[in-house]
Amino acid sequence: MTEYFSGYWDDQGRNQIIDSTVMTIGTFDGIHRGHRKVIHKICNRARAIGKKSLLVTFRPHPLSILSPDKAPEMLTTYEEKKEILAGCGIDYVAFLPFNSDLSIYDPRRFVKDFLVDRFRVSELVVGYDHRFGKGGTGDVHLLEKLGKEMNFSVEVIEPMLSGGQPISSSHVRKALSSGDVRSANDDLGRSYSFVGEVVAGNKRGRELGFPTANIRVLDKQNEMKLIPLEGIYAVKARVDQDEVIAALHIGPRPTFGDLDKMLELYILDFSRDIYKKKVKVEFVEYLRGILSFQSTEGLIAQMERDVEKTRRIFEENVST
Repeated sequence: MTEYFSGYWDDQGRNQIIDSTVMTIGTFDGIHRGHRKVIHKICNRARAIGKKSLLVTFRPHPLSILSPDKAPEMLTTYEEKKEILAGCGIDYVAFLPFNSDLSIYDPRRFVKDFLVDRFRVSELVVGYDHRFGKGGTGDVHLLEKLGKEMNFSVEVIEPMLSGGQPISSSHVRKALSSGDVRSANDDLGRSYSFVGEVVAGNKRGRELGFPTANIRVLDKQNEMKLIPLEGIYAVKARVDQDEVIAALHIGPRPTFGDLDKMLELYILDFSRDIYKKKVKVEFVEYLRGILSFQSTEGLIAQMERDVEKTRRIFEENVST
């Protein structure tokens, strides 16, 4: 069972890890296949030598403190990251609060105070592009030097490639922002998702014969969850214990002059009242962009085609 820590470790040892660790450290947004390569390495190595595996990450994303205008929208919120990491077999996960004080630690001080004294590192595994310390001035070469001085080993993991390019959180964000959820899902090793709550709408979908659930994305810590490109998607939805197939609309409704960005979920072959229910939405395929229609009849005909295409996508997935 994974044990979680948050906050700073103090001099009295509260929340202090007492075991010698095989650890890794980074932002790990998305926990994509490249991240999992590193995670599998520390878990397997720790088991082999009888030590504990530890993943250290930050909250919030460092750029939200260092350069808020450049901070990315998040692939995984705090709760999502905890949920995913819980299934990775890590002994300890530590969330360090990234703030202005931490941002000015020089690389040597950061390694000594945190990695050595508080996290008891014996072996460190990091990605090839890992940076740390004030202004990102520390790199893997400095880590190797400091490891020799402070008696821990450093292993640098080369990137995992997809289409000849390194898998990265930035690459996944770019794919989602262009609607390419298939590529994003392949890089993540799972379906990209968000969690929302069904809220009251204007019931326009019901009037058209397609009763939809209006979704408000749950983001209690204001972690700027990334929502993919506006358009229509084939998705899976989880409501209570049920997994259903659905079409998801992201964006305005220009046919009716509604310019606000909305998330509307039409669940196929489903009639239950799910108002105020929590819904997890998993993206499967991008169907089309947002269109404006001259008549409601034209809109209804297109919605029928969207539903039929969604149904075919899931039937094909089952058959393969």
